[in-house]
Amino acid sequence: MGILFKDIIICFGGIKFNISSEREITLDDEYLQFVAEKCVADVMVKIDWNWEGTRKPESSIIGEDKLAHYYIEPDGTRFSMTRGGPKGYIACTRYDDRYKELYCTINEKPFLEPPSTMGSIMRCLPIREVFLTHGVLFFHSSQIAYNGKGILFTAPSQTGKTTQAKLWKNHRNADIICNDRTLVRKTESGWLTFGYPLDGSEPVRSNQVNELGCIVVLRQSPECEIQRLGAAKAVSLLMGQMVMDTWSSEAKVRTMNLLLKLLEEKPVYLLSCTPDENAVRTLETQLKLEGVL
Repeated sequence: MGILFKDIIICFGGIKFNISSEREITLDDEYLQFVAEKCVADVMVKIDWNWEGTRKPESSIIGEDKLAHYYIEPDGTRFSMTRGGPKGYIACTRYDDRYKELYCTINEKPFLEPPSTMGSIMRCLPIREVFLTHGVLFFHSSQIAYNGKGILFTAPSQTGKTTQAKLWKNHRNADIICNDRTLVRKTESGWLTFGYPLDGSEPVRSNQVNELGCIVVLRQSPECEIQRLGAAKAVSLLMGQMVMDTWSSEAKVRTMNLLLKLLEEKPVYLLSCTPDENAVRTLETQLKLEGVL
């Protein structure tokens, strides 16, 4: 059912968002695990419904994705305009390149169901850029936790990420942290892994935090085989599995540079695998051999 709130702290990838609204909005159940204690936030998000009075972009579109158009004004002000179909924009979010304060205005009049829950409002925010600015890599991956280490399985859809995670749960009693989205961030404690509330068709939504052990790129095969990848090959395979603003060349470069820093410290493997315990044994043997586990 969710709970109603006007002011709350939500934490994703170690980044604390202070969400404040002039009206009560619903905190969806999937976000409950990510609620944090009151503290100094990294990002302030202010929500209002004054559509007619809010500032909107006057420049040309610089990029777009399935949900929004993006703008940068001559004074540096940035906008994310969330599309709502033929009735126009459903929300306008204003911010600068520091991504410390986001002002989100909801356009409720033309729409029967304007954004009114935490989940729907989060989709109106430039969340990928916020993550990138704070040094968070956003992976299209499943994640398990085993012996205190986070292991990411990444590959194109339908390759077997969820299958491999379930195999580790069934045969090694590993915890599944997420099935489709993983956040990874470098902290004073090293590279850490985090779950995320938006997590595909079989969501787990764990808020468990682990030390990153390794990243495993999957490939279906009749036999199991594993190899450690060099940085160049790893980047070429992983960039296609990053959740980022693909329309932005700047975002691509920043993501690649951050990924290269990760690869200096953490291993990436290519696992050609079968959908059975042989894949678990093959990976486990390699990780123990190299001291990851």
